[in-house]
Amino acid sequence: MKFCPECGTPVQPGASFCVNCGQPLSAAAPPRRGRLRVPPAFAAVFIGVVVAGLVAAGILVRRHNQDQARQQAASDSSNLPPGHPQIELPAKAREFISKLEAQAKKRPQDLALWNRLGIVALRASFFDQSYYKLAAEAYGHVLQLDPENLEALRGIGNLNYDRQKYDEAIAAYEHYLKHKPDDPEVQTDLGTMYLYTGNADQALKRYKKALSIRPDFFDAYFNMGVAYGAMDDPADARAALNQAMKLAPDQDARTRVTSLLAKLSVGSPPAAPSGATPDQTGGSSAPANSFQGQIESVVRGLPFAGPKVQSVKWDSNTKATVLMNDFPMEAMPPFARQKFLGDLASGIEEAKKTYHVQGPFELQIADAATGHVMETVTK
Repeated sequence: MKFCPECGTPVQPGASFCVNCGQPLSAAAPPRRGRLRVPPAFAAVFIGVVVAGLVAAGILVRRHNQDQARQQAASDSSNLPPGHPQIELPAKAREFISKLEAQAKKRPQDLALWNRLGIVALRASFFDQSYYKLAAEAYGHVLQLDPENLEALRGIGNLNYDRQKYDEAIAAYEHYLKHKPDDPEVQTDLGTMYLYTGNADQALKRYKKALSIRPDFFDAYFNMGVAYGAMDDPADARAALNQAMKLAPDQDARTRVTSLLAKLSVGSPPAAPSGATPDQTGGSSAPANSFQGQIESVVRGLPFAGPKVQSVKWDSNTKATVLMNDFPMEAMPPFARQKFLGDLASGIEEAKKTYHVQGPFELQIADAATGHVMETVTK
């Protein structure tokens, strides 16, 4: 389907709804990903927010902090004692969402209520990804009645960002920015979508636009550093990251910048962008000044993939398995998969040269939840 049957607007390939009028375009379900497990403390926080109404969900955590927490939650859950029951979205939260959905269906013209349902469902997808569908339906309902509704356009953009539907996220963000071009966060998110689709030039334009609106915006400077790094421009990358360091809001942010600057110094690939998808490198299980340590540094520094690394397991000195959280390789566009594997192969070759490692080295990329090996790189 190339055009929306309701309003005639051109649609993105594979889109499930029209970003102009909200008309559903396809009933095809998106690929499911592994169930997320989260620590009880975080679940308690979520319950508190949901029961309170979740009106200010965006104030509790910005999306990039939510992504960071999701990765940390997955890591924490892997450390639960054997036999510990899987932690899921609490029944009280599910009940609240069901009641909110029922209220919205009784008041189909109440767009504020439907947007609120979209926010709640999108936050609930942190625990249970089946709620993505409810969020999409809620925002789609709003857009069908009000195609220019900014909250719904941004919500749909965020949802598609999280689901790695980059072209659809771009379409929603661009539509939003036609009405509100002075939103630095959406400008930055749009830039990151361009970066993820291999458009570093367009990404830089958006980051610069965001900084013209908010000159002290850490995320834009951090992502700009990543973009320059992707363009093999280490001088400008370093300048952007040094500025990000001055604006870093906390120690975690400073650590991320320091890590990225260090990678630039040794020529390693840059980490994934901040903003909606921050770097979450975690600890290393091997000494930094060793072949194993450099391999782990390469893996954790890969664009897009680095933040998804849960751990690296060494079967021997010449074979390792990278366990990835929520990283469906089968859903990667061909160009992204090719770049990911190419960067990985280049990093392995560089590590072998640095530490004079002879013979083949095998690196498996596996799903942390199932152990399924998605790809094997041998160099």
